[in-house]
Amino acid sequence: MALIDSGWAAWLPFELIDAHEALAGGSAARRTFQQRLANGPDPISAERWERFRLVAPSRLDVPATADGLTAAEAYDLLEGLGLVAGQPPRPVAAEAVEVVLTLDHDDVRELERIRGARSIEEPVTPVEALPSLDARFGGDVGRNDPCPCGSGLKFKRCHGR
Repeated sequence: MALIDSGWAAWLPFELIDAHEALAGGSAARRTFQQRLANGPDPISAERWERFRLVAPSRLDVPATADGLTAAEAYDLLEGLGLVAGQPPRPVAAEAVEVVLTLDHDDVRELERIRGARSIEEPVTPVEALPSLDARFGGDVGRNDPCPCGSGLKFKRCHGR
């Protein structure tokens, strides 16, 4: 999808991603979008909406929450981002987006809170402690050979990364 290439996929709320997919997709994508709007935002969607509000261009009038968001409002936001155009709205070829954040002190603290919410109890395994590929698969596995794990993929696409 061109939306992912545009750089917006990491920042767009799920409601807007579903709206974009509903335009290009079939009836299943439209049902998914309508269902998301009817259900309202879950906690993860609400947090993503808040992050989007931080990076959305100032020319957009982004609602405080996605609760009660209509399809027309979603398409207006996508049009403001240059991802759809016309009546009825249709996806347009997305251009690369450079997201530049200008944060005040409170915003920086909020981002630090979100980063700090990650679990620090999960230890990161040092590279030296990982088993070697030679010990696991033998030293004679070529990059284009089938992976010995049995996945059916080439070794370079599976365990050879």
